[in-house]
Amino acid sequence: MIRKYGSSPLTAPKRKRLKLSAFRVVDTTVAEEDLPFDHSPKSYNFTLGKGVLESGVGVSTAVSKIGNVDWEIKKRALNVVFLKMYYYRTHNLGNTLDRVVAYGEDGHLYETSLNVANTSFADVGAYGEVLSATTYTYQGNTGLLFSTPSGLYFLYLGFVTRLSFSEIFTTMCGHNDRVFAVFSQDEYKLYFSDDFDPANWNISLREGGYIAFTEEMGKIVKVLSFGGYLYIFFEHGIRRLAAYNDQTEFALREAYLSVGRIAKDSVTVCGDRMIFAASDGVYSFDGVSVKKILTAIEGLFSKDRSDAFAAFHNGKYYLACSLDMDSEISGGTNSLVIYDVWQNTHEIAHDIGLRFMLPLDTENISGVLTETKYPVSFLGLLDRSGKVDSTATQKVWISPVTTSGKSGGRKLLREVSLRCEGEVTLSVILDGVTHSYSATTGRNVFRVRRPFDRMRIEIRSSAAAVRVTEAELTIDFYGE
Repeated sequence: MIRKYGSSPLTAPKRKRLKLSAFRVVDTTVAEEDLPFDHSPKSYNFTLGKGVLESGVGVSTAVSKIGNVDWEIKKRALNVVFLKMYYYRTHNLGNTLDRVVAYGEDGHLYETSLNVANTSFADVGAYGEVLSATTYTYQGNTGLLFSTPSGLYFLYLGFVTRLSFSEIFTTMCGHNDRVFAVFSQDEYKLYFSDDFDPANWNISLREGGYIAFTEEMGKIVKVLSFGGYLYIFFEHGIRRLAAYNDQTEFALREAYLSVGRIAKDSVTVCGDRMIFAASDGVYSFDGVSVKKILTAIEGLFSKDRSDAFAAFHNGKYYLACSLDMDSEISGGTNSLVIYDVWQNTHEIAHDIGLRFMLPLDTENISGVLTETKYPVSFLGLLDRSGKVDSTATQKVWISPVTTSGKSGGRKLLREVSLRCEGEVTLSVILDGVTHSYSATTGRNVFRVRRPFDRMRIEIRSSAAAVRVTEAELTIDFYGE
C-alpha cells in the first residue's frame, strides 16, 4: 500500500518592531496590563522629561561664589550630623548678610555665612532640640527666632537672646507684626504675641492672646503666612485667619476639611499656592480651593506619611517621603519626589535618604541644600549628577507587562536593540524568566530568539552619567 503525504507551504512570520523612542513617567492609576508599553509602573533615579532616560537626582558639592572665590559649604573639622537647617538674610553696616543655621545631633546650633570666604560652621551653643524656627525682625535686627524645650530664643549673627523660659512652640510664624504660635502643652490653641514683641505673650486686649479650637479637625500642626492671611493647618483641615493689628477684628473661617491626616513638615508655600501631603494624597491649595496632585504615583506612597518633609525652589516642590518600593533604607524617608508646579510633571529619586532640605536663592548660591544619610553621609546641593558625592545612584526603568498581540499566540522575540551613552544593563523578562545583556555607549543589538507569551523589559544602570535614547524590539508572530 502506497501512502501519499501532502504538504502545506511554510508561511513567513509576521514581523513587528516595537519601538521605545519616548520613555514616559510612572503611572499607577492604570492597571499594568493596560499601560502603553512606553509608560512605566516603576521608575526611579532617571530623568524622563525629554522622552529619553538621563541621569537623575544627585547631591554634589555646594559652592558659594564669593567674588573670584568658589567657597565650598562643608563642615571641615566639625564632626557632627546636621538634623535641621535654617536660613535668614540680615543687614549690618550697610552689608547684606546671608546666614545658614544648622541644628546638630549633639544639641548644638552652628552658624555660617554665605557671603564671606574662609568661614566655616561656628558653634553657637547648646539650646536643645529646635522644635520650630522662623525668620523674624526683632528690635530692628532680622535674625532667626527659634523655640526649644528650654524656651524661646532669637539668634542674630552668632549672638543668642533668650526671650522666654516658658513659651515652647511646636510651630510658629511671623504675621502682621505679631508671632503666631502653638504651645507644645496645648496644641488646640493658637497663641499670638504683642505687636513687635515676641517676648510678650501676656493675654489682654492690648497685648497678646489666643484662639481656642474644638477637636473637630485635630491638633494644629502648622501655621503659615500667605497672601495677607494666616493659614492654620490642623491634622484634618485648614482654617484662614484675617489678623490685623486690632485683635478684636480678627476674623476666622474654615477653608478645607481633610479626610486624611496632614503631614506637618510637608506644608510649604510654593509661589501662588501652598502644597502639602496627607495620608490620602498630595494637595495644592491656593487659599480658596484644594486640588489633588501627583495622582499618577499615588499608589506608590506609603500609608504613613507623618515623616514627610518638603521644600520649594525654582518652581519645584521637593517632597522627601517613603514609597512602597524595595529599599535599602529602614526608618525615615527613602525617596524624593520632585513636582514641577508649572509643568505639572514629576520625577522620583529612590533609595536616597535625606535629613533636611533648605532652599537657597542668593547672589552667591542657588539650589536646595541637604545632608544625606544614604547611600553616604554628605552635605551638598541637589542636582542631576546621578550620584551622591562620588557614589552613583541605582537607576531603574521598568516597562509594563505586555503580550504584544494575542495572549497564547505563538511569538518569538528575535532581537532587542538599545542606543545609550554609558554602561546599562538591559533585561528581558519572558514568561517570568530573566535574560540580561550588558550595553555600552553606542547602538547595541542583542540576539534573543526566544518564544514568549508575556514580556517586559527593564533598563538599569549603576553609572553616574548615563543616557538611553531608544530601544527597539523585533518580534515574529506565527499564525496570528
